[in-house]
Amino acid sequence: MQAEDALEYARHADLDRHFLEAVERLVMGQVSVGAPPAYAEDWEEAERLIARLADQGVGVRLEHVVDEHGGRWRCYLDWQDAVSLEWQMVDLEESTAARAVTRAALVWYYQQELSSANAQPPDAWAYFEVLERLGMARDFLSRALEDHPVLAAEAELRNQYQEIQERFNALYDLANRLFDQRLESPRLGTMH
Repeated sequence: MQAEDALEYARHADLDRHFLEAVERLVMGQVSVGAPPAYAEDWEEAERLIARLADQGVGVRLEHVVDEHGGRWRCYLDWQDAVSLEWQMVDLEESTAARAVTRAALVWYYQQELSSANAQPPDAWAYFEVLERLGMARDFLSRALEDHPVLAAEAELRNQYQEIQERFNALYDLANRLFDQRLESPRLGTMH
């Protein structure tokens, strides 16, 4: 199933055994023997699903909505995309909170898949951000304890501190080289 088709399935398919097996396998990372947990019907199972989403860095918010069509539950999931670092959101409605969480969880999974499939390599700005943050951390580490009397008195602590500084400097230098490579223009012979 293509990522777009899978996402459409997650948004509209019946919350049947096949759907629950997909949630169990893809979101929970488990394979159940026999019937899958009743995430869509059992609130305790839905809470396990919410905990798993939280472990993945996904925020879950539920809202009970009542209007002229009756009552239903709206589930909001939000997370920071691993590639773009932009905040993403899922917003779905179902008749019960457990059903809303179950459907939203599978939509979240397939949105991640789609995002990964369409991901572009980081641009020069992203490399610069990493370089800048490493530089700030390196400078802070350097200034924070540089002349501290405890480091002067404790040789083992001072030695480990200096090792960390050297590793951080090496990490910063690597990030700087990668950033420079990203900014380089095409080499001779590569243009047609």
